[in-house]
Amino acid sequence: MSSFLTRDRWIALFCLAFAGYIYYEAGTYPGSALDAVGPSMYPRFLAGVVAAASLAVFLRRSPAKAKKEASRPRWGALFYVLCASGFFIAALNFLGFIPTTALFLLAMVLYFDPREMKIRLRNAVAYAILFSLFLYFFFGKLLGVLLPNPSFM
Repeated sequence: MSSFLTRDRWIALFCLAFAGYIYYEAGTYPGSALDAVGPSMYPRFLAGVVAAASLAVFLRRSPAKAKKEASRPRWGALFYVLCASGFFIAALNFLGFIPTTALFLLAMVLYFDPREMKIRLRNAVAYAILFSLFLYFFFGKLLGVLLPNPSFM
């Protein structure tokens, strides 16, 4: 394998081709007179996101030129994400979508952000609340997805 076509770049090319396939297939969905947007809008949006991410991975510097991190797996981080995801799933129906998503995002940002705690906490709270509200309005209001409401109310 050449030094330019690394494993990451091969995966990026595969994901780019897959995004193109999804974009094409989404265009074959039959439309509906009841829905002005149509069923193909969201899969095509996701295909665009995957294509953009694939291009970003393909065009970045090769790993040989970038800083090398330790090659050990971070099992503690994996365990933390799995536990936080389990809490998210368990609390979703009880607390509702917005507070549970905000808590999950807050936990993720605080764990993975390396800055000092004062800056990290301020940014994490703002990010968690704003992004949770954005997700609620995008999926719940704009796309009409049924999201869980708090069960204690």
